[in-house]
Amino acid sequence: MKKFSLLSLLIIVSMILAACGSTAPEPTQAPVVEEPAVEEPMAEGSCPLAVEEGAVITFSGWGDESEQKVYRDSIERFKSVCPGVTVNYTPVPSDFQTKMKAQMAGGSAPDVFYVDDQLMTAFAPSEQIMPLDDLMAEAGISTDDFVASLMPIYQLNGNTYALPKDWGTLGLVYIPEAFADAGIDEPTADWTWEDMRAAAKTIAEKGNYGGFCMGSDWARFLPFALSYGGSYASSDNTTALLDSPEVLAAATFVAEMFEEGSLVRPVDLSTGWCGEAIGLKAAAITTEGGWMVNTMKNTYPDVEWKAVEIPAGPVKKADVIFVNGIGINAATPYPRAAAAFLFYVTGYENQEEIVKTGFAYSTHPEQADLIIDANDKAIAQGGLLPDSVVAFWGPNTGKVNDAVSQALERVFLGDQTVEEAFAQAQTEAQAVLSE
Repeated sequence: MKKFSLLSLLIIVSMILAACGSTAPEPTQAPVVEEPAVEEPMAEGSCPLAVEEGAVITFSGWGDESEQKVYRDSIERFKSVCPGVTVNYTPVPSDFQTKMKAQMAGGSAPDVFYVDDQLMTAFAPSEQIMPLDDLMAEAGISTDDFVASLMPIYQLNGNTYALPKDWGTLGLVYIPEAFADAGIDEPTADWTWEDMRAAAKTIAEKGNYGGFCMGSDWARFLPFALSYGGSYASSDNTTALLDSPEVLAAATFVAEMFEEGSLVRPVDLSTGWCGEAIGLKAAAITTEGGWMVNTMKNTYPDVEWKAVEIPAGPVKKADVIFVNGIGINAATPYPRAAAAFLFYVTGYENQEEIVKTGFAYSTHPEQADLIIDANDKAIAQGGLLPDSVVAFWGPNTGKVNDAVSQALERVFLGDQTVEEAFAQAQTEAQAVLSE
């Protein structure tokens, strides 16, 4: 009787279970789910965006071997957070802008590439580079995340076409042994351009080193012009100011240094640029940026060098701020992967790592205190001065700057006086600003 009752109970329970369908399906019965077309980020704080499956993008920029290493390392870091994206790096050390324009015209431009004022002017009006705003919003990125003065160059008609990858400025770079050899004190942050000139003249006259190295370069001349109270263009970028008394006074000062032999050009020293002249001890003083940290460490490791803040002029102390950005080819087949790479490279995590190399400074204001190297810190102070400016004079910035460089070249060659050279530059610059 008990056996019958137990058996009956077991039968009833099994029928109930079968009716409720509580038995788990076998693995072969699991439904097949198609993979989504877009991969989701691994986790919050990793890949900035969900990206296309199997994305392969090409990234291109200029720069020497030290800069290339910075971005090869950046690519490796990106791979760790966005493993589904393959990044092929194709650096173009020279004639970058010309080559990018040709590649864009031929339909072979890279997916992601450096964007300066020239390429912004060439590509943004026709949206050959992709507006970033929608994907920035999706990734939680705002233009307010970046140093405010760096952004206008990459914005047009309410759209953002690139993000700043780094910034730099100039400091007074020198070789201590040249000062010891001449029996004079080393530079300090309180120096004026007159102090620099006197020291360069003394060192040059001693004959063992060149004095102050500077080429026909708008960028190295701009701190002089600013410190005399001048500028290359009006605040609204509509009027050229290259024949103003302030700019002419600064140019006269530089020309007089060249005439007396206290200023020497890289070509006069058989060098390609003034940083090389410092590394070879061919010149004692120059104005260069934070890139000197890597250059000296990697190329001239046995040469002692130092840097101090940019000198002051008769009106104020002001420096030039360089900025370059990264943009996306509007024709890329992988816009989300390209944007994820762009956002990561210009983001907080990667910018912090770049600062550690001494290559450049973070574009995020919160990271201004991350600079480690003492010389790098000294150079960076110039960019933090209240009167320092980003060298941007509107869509034709490159042409305005070229007019200045060409004017300096004519002065150094003795083809024109300062007044003649900068009067011609004024006409050339005003023509492009009025376009």
